[in-house]
Amino acid sequence: MIAAVVLGLIWVENSALVPVARTGADWENRHAAQKALTSSGEKFELALVGDSITHGWGGRPQPGAQWAGGAPELYDSLFGPYQPVNLGISGDRTQHVLWRLDDGVLDGVNPKVCMVMIGTNNMGSNSEAEIAEGVVAVVMKLREKAPKTKVLLSSILPRETEVGEVRKKVDRTNGILAKHEWPEWVTYVDCGPGFLESDGRMKPGLMPDQLHPNKAGYEVWGAAIRPVLTKMMAD
Repeated sequence: MIAAVVLGLIWVENSALVPVARTGADWENRHAAQKALTSSGEKFELALVGDSITHGWGGRPQPGAQWAGGAPELYDSLFGPYQPVNLGISGDRTQHVLWRLDDGVLDGVNPKVCMVMIGTNNMGSNSEAEIAEGVVAVVMKLREKAPKTKVLLSSILPRETEVGEVRKKVDRTNGILAKHEWPEWVTYVDCGPGFLESDGRMKPGLMPDQLHPNKAGYEVWGAAIRPVLTKMMAD
């Protein structure tokens, strides 16, 4: 993994790999609530790791009014049997997740499975290769913090109703992740097809803002991961 490259005489660092905290009460309070829960001694077999799209599932810790839970009944039926903890925070990029992991949000938890979906918020500031490196770094950091955990890595969900530049960048990033030589404890799942028509347009009624799933969108995502998660938890 290359964290930086030399371009002429300029040393350019991949910001997606450099752990950094965010500021603001919402982020700080959410992170503190997550740490309080994971350090409570309660056993969690499943940890959901990501940004607002993961945050939006709901669950514990309580997501707050803005993220009251896109599909709470689905969350309970899909994840509930595994004593889940939701470690998603709206707005996070790969570097923010790396910082939260370094700060101990998963210390001592040792979940059987971590489900990860991260990287969409890096689209405006990093290249496809940089974002993919950031995602790989998150996955490896999870294993470092929880040496026996298995990782269900979800592809970055599609964006935009039409196939524009952001969608193309998401697709190229997912292409890198799909071809990466993952260790046997990582299962990569392409969750995008259920959101798209045959011509590549976003199916109507799944992502009203072309980024965040609504209840129907979470059902599509849930359908993609359910058989994989069930198998990983049973193994």
